[in-house]
Amino acid sequence: MLARVLLFLWVVIWGSTFVATKIMLDYVNPAELLGLRLIIGVPVMAAVVLAKRIKIQFTAREYINLMLGSAVVTAHFLIQITGLKYTTATNTGWIISVTPLALAVLSYFFLKERISRNIVIGIIVATAGVMLLVSRGNLGQLGWLKSVGDWLILVSAHTWAIYTIVVRNISQRKDPLAITFVIFLPIAVLMTAYLLIEFDWAILSTLPARAWGALILLAVFGTALAHWWWQEGVAALGAARAGIFLYVEPLTATALGVALLHEQFGLFTAIGATCVIGGILIAERKRN
Repeated sequence: MLARVLLFLWVVIWGSTFVATKIMLDYVNPAELLGLRLIIGVPVMAAVVLAKRIKIQFTAREYINLMLGSAVVTAHFLIQITGLKYTTATNTGWIISVTPLALAVLSYFFLKERISRNIVIGIIVATAGVMLLVSRGNLGQLGWLKSVGDWLILVSAHTWAIYTIVVRNISQRKDPLAITFVIFLPIAVLMTAYLLIEFDWAILSTLPARAWGALILLAVFGTALAHWWWQEGVAALGAARAGIFLYVEPLTATALGVALLHEQFGLFTAIGATCVIGGILIAERKRN
């Protein structure tokens, strides 16, 4: 029961991070937001690692892979946060759901993993859904090709898939929370240096309670605790059963986006979202 509660909390938090990011972008730029998120969140993650007595032990080759993962995930966060400047949290929640399909395609090309007929069909259906989301149903007009925010979010789905591939082998051998901490630590150091040089710290004194709440959610819950809860849930239920909870994430982003940011959820958004989830379900269905 506890594992299911933790997994549910994880997807609710991750869905809400898109809304929290939109709120914070009214006050800081993407790089500043990433820096603030990490300099608060990584120490909390370190405390969790210490409390659970997780050993940080990697070979030199593994450290090289982890640093590569660190570079990729840095690009991922900056791309995604920038994309959220130009699109809605609702669209982000649904578009980012195609990450498993992006992972399947990239694994086919880079890891030579087999891609089934169901995955091909799922990709086609989900792609149609993404096109409806990006175009708002106006496929006949070329203006939707300029939807920078939506395209950046789609790119971020692929950068996360690349990150997963980079650290996949290590994740099968070592504690995932230790991996996440080692990957995030150099990013936190780099972004702290950036903030010390470029950031106007006086901005923090002007942030309203709504913005502080968004920042704490992103840093403490979205960065540190959510990773811990996810790993606990996966350990208890297994990756396959835990993965079912991921479908709550876009629903959370949509509900909070509409309620807190007054975003629109129209007919074509609903159809596009249905196609995305339908495509993922088709792709994940096992062949008889």
